[in-house]
Amino acid sequence: MTTKYSYKAKDNAGRIRSGLASASDAKDLARQLRKKGLILISQRGEGKEAAIGGETPILGDFIYKDAKGAIQISLGSSNPSAKELIIFSKQFATMLASGVPMIQSLGILANQQSARGFKLALKKVEQAIENGSTLSVALAAHPQIFDNLYIAMVGAGEASGNLDSILIKLTSYIEKAEKVKSQIKAAMSYPLIVFIVAMVVVTGMLIYVVPVFASQYADSGRELPFLTALIIGFSNYFQTYWWMLFCFAAILFALFRYWLKTPVGRERFDEILLILPGIGLLLKKIAVGRFCSTMSSMLQSGVNLLDGLAICAASSGNKKIEKFVLNVKEGLEQGRKFSEPLAEGGFFPEMVVSMVAVGEVTGSLDEMLAKVSEFYEEEVDLAVKAMLSMIEPIMIVFIGGVVGLIVVAMYLPIFDMANNVG
Repeated sequence: MTTKYSYKAKDNAGRIRSGLASASDAKDLARQLRKKGLILISQRGEGKEAAIGGETPILGDFIYKDAKGAIQISLGSSNPSAKELIIFSKQFATMLASGVPMIQSLGILANQQSARGFKLALKKVEQAIENGSTLSVALAAHPQIFDNLYIAMVGAGEASGNLDSILIKLTSYIEKAEKVKSQIKAAMSYPLIVFIVAMVVVTGMLIYVVPVFASQYADSGRELPFLTALIIGFSNYFQTYWWMLFCFAAILFALFRYWLKTPVGRERFDEILLILPGIGLLLKKIAVGRFCSTMSSMLQSGVNLLDGLAICAASSGNKKIEKFVLNVKEGLEQGRKFSEPLAEGGFFPEMVVSMVAVGEVTGSLDEMLAKVSEFYEEEVDLAVKAMLSMIEPIMIVFIGGVVGLIVVAMYLPIFDMANNVG
């Protein structure tokens, strides 16, 4: 009995093809496609996704039937955390180095995953390899888990026969990338938390403290100083129209998010971030370190320079930096040396450009980039500490200034009365 399948497959040129075919099962479908020069990536039978790992989806990844036929609901995280991806890569590399077959390794590791989306993805990768796919092609079908850099390095590892060592390098890169992310969060979260606390304090004073003074001054019938009248007026307005202020803030935030999603808005915002005092310098150091670390890892893994630059640009996280890296790639395609377009625009320091030039001449570009990456890791650590030490007193002065302004405004009429009595 044959089943009609809709499938996705990869041709010899690397293009993804989709179509319909009748086959007795998934393996028969894979054999048919191999005869046509296609490698099966995924398939659906008769409009339903094939059961993976004994599970049959009912409503996406949220409601499904388990291996026993019981209906389950998944409310947890679908994709793995960076830590889970690191652990998987290390375990996968160890099993491959120990001689455990790839398909068996993937099956064992899939069953160990707590993130259901990751587990299903590994089961699908296992199934795709059984159907004749390469590992890199099978991973490429799950871009929400495995990014372009991961897939490119795995592909290079497959081509060179050093997949286990490439996976170890990948784990090292991911660990460094996560360290950088945590540093950025540390630099950004502290002032944000302090600002939120300041807003809560100010709101509390406007709602509970200012009205007490306002009622006392209203009974006295005296004319209030401008600053006092301004604070009391804002307090009255806030208590009456607080919902309007929150709606206005929500609309502004929504408009900002919409603007940020446009290409022009994203590029402009990223450009502003890079010129902000303190934060801009830190982001530039992080970007240079990440660029050198990524390029070093890919070159050591056998990924060619042009492909590496394309992946670096896509994973930069900043449109301004992405545009710069693509310009460097364009310069290489025109026959220029790597260090020449890198020196333009003033984005990369002269020291980095000089070391890259030396690496090009000596044939040790990957080693030079690795050394620059290590240097910038230390630079970023110092920059984050310096930034936090600078932000702390600024935020304390800011909170003290706002609270002090309200307190002084409330006591100004009392000072005026004391002067008049004197």
